[in-house]
Amino acid sequence: MKYDSDNQRVYRIGSVIRKEIAQIIQNDINDPRIKDVVITDVEISKDLKHAKLFFIIFNHKSKKPEEIKLITKAINASRLFFKRKLSKSSNLRSVPNLRFVFDDTESKAFELEELIHKSLKVDV
Repeated sequence: MKYDSDNQRVYRIGSVIRKEIAQIIQNDINDPRIKDVVITDVEISKDLKHAKLFFIIFNHKSKKPEEIKLITKAINASRLFFKRKLSKSSNLRSVPNLRFVFDDTESKAFELEELIHKSLKVDV
């Protein structure tokens, strides 16, 4: 596989952003809705100007979809706060614009697993 320095740089910056945002959530956020957020992945555009941060919420199965939407709105309303903190705490030349997206792959995987188990029970 050919070494691609641009992809390596994007990956490194993504991991720095993920780590720093996790620290900010843990240490600097007072909103109890955002305290339960865990960043799972970061996708950064090739020009490094935009970052999409995927997150999950602890015990999100006990939360209603409306609550998840409110948490998503709350964390996206705090984007400038995160960007400001990120520019102070990291040594990035420019901090990308942040957008937070709820990561529902875990719940979708759980639903698929349940469907598979149901179909196996029916067939047997």
